[in-house]
Amino acid sequence: MQELRAEKPPESPADSDPVTRLMERLKEEGFTTEQSIDEWKEFGEIIFRRDEKISVAAGETVFIFTRVPEMNEKILRQTSQTVVNTYKAKSYAQKALSVLQSTTVYHCLVAEGDQPHNETLDIFVTRSGGATFIPVVFVPDINQVLYPNLEEKVGSVRPRVEYLQYLLGERREPVNMHRSTVQAFYISIGVVAVLILAIVVSMVT
Repeated sequence: MQELRAEKPPESPADSDPVTRLMERLKEEGFTTEQSIDEWKEFGEIIFRRDEKISVAAGETVFIFTRVPEMNEKILRQTSQTVVNTYKAKSYAQKALSVLQSTTVYHCLVAEGDQPHNETLDIFVTRSGGATFIPVVFVPDINQVLYPNLEEKVGSVRPRVEYLQYLLGERREPVNMHRSTVQAFYISIGVVAVLILAIVVSMVT
């Protein structure tokens, strides 16, 4: 598990918290939402999304903010399963391109109270049917952000956690979170092409 205590930028409003700051940053990065901040405050959920074009696949990046009165492993498991089932590939075309993991879903669970959280989020990171699910815990009252341990993340998950760090101000340089998946896709194509060539050569000779 890795904990981030995000520092408040000098230009931020005095009453801003990490959730508010992330929402504002998402708007700057081209994310949109059909809900208003007033609806978020009243109902406790808001979704930001941005369409993505990853090589030959179309996908999206989604941030779901959900206010939770309490946090435990059961809630994390249930939310993980629900969100992944909602966003994973369903059509044959989507499943064929699922190797690109073209949909990334950050589920931002906003905990109430002023008690620090130490849940292990790594085990709830899920890659299924073209969707990558990454849980994040926010505790606005104490300016705490808890996200999966970066040291344990490899392949296509690591740059996605790094992108979250960039949005939270922990990294100054922009992060291309789809770079490794595109590279893996073309490597796979190359391997298949070599195998096909070898088969053809063997048949000719």
